[in-house]
Amino acid sequence: MSHNEYNMSAFIIKINAFIKGLILSLKPHKVIGFLEKPLYFTANLIKLSRWISINRAEVPFDDFFTAKRDYAKRYELYDFVSKKFALNKDEIIYLEFGVFEGHSFKWWLGENLHPESRFYGFDTFEGLPEHWGMFFGKGTLMANVPEINDQRASFIKGLFQETLPGFLREGELLTKRRKVILFDADLFSSTLFSLSSLHPFLNKGDLIFFDEFNVPNHEFHALKIMEESYYLKTKLIGSVNNYYQIALEVI
Repeated sequence: MSHNEYNMSAFIIKINAFIKGLILSLKPHKVIGFLEKPLYFTANLIKLSRWISINRAEVPFDDFFTAKRDYAKRYELYDFVSKKFALNKDEIIYLEFGVFEGHSFKWWLGENLHPESRFYGFDTFEGLPEHWGMFFGKGTLMANVPEINDQRASFIKGLFQETLPGFLREGELLTKRRKVILFDADLFSSTLFSLSSLHPFLNKGDLIFFDEFNVPNHEFHALKIMEESYYLKTKLIGSVNNYYQIALEVI
């Protein structure tokens, strides 16, 4: 960089700092604060649209676009991934964040036959810890701990922020067994915390599912931050319900 270029850069930095300070001194939140949420949603919606356009080029299992959401399609996605990676007989560690009534948990427990596989379900079982979307307030989606007669399965009750660190210290994820991870916690905060906590334990070939992925401000936004901050590399391998449910492979 020449002397003149350096001086010009320094001048631009000073102008930028002055303008930013001036804007902040005017307290714009009091005038246009009402735009914060719609602009935030719009920005994430655009990022989601771009993400889908980039990643769906060669997806082998994709129903986009469909006019009707059918929650049962998630099992078709599970079945496709299980067959593609021969998961029914493989020794896996299955982690589910957001168990609710255990429908997905039970599906994977019935699908995988390996006696040394382990299944862990994390949930408060007391409902959402914070408001989510337009219709789900704090405490909604409460459920009882599922009753499952399988020694391979365990449920860990409580906030992920309180229970996951202790679980990780036990070293269960240090083995080379393939991990199958389902994020069905809905919330950005819960998903980001869990995903970032698991990042050191992710290996190539691990599989990640999201259950409400096309909600721009939550699960998608959490993955986007992980991709940008942790350089997480994944490959889209399937989606249903217009990317409401997706499956990724860590690469």
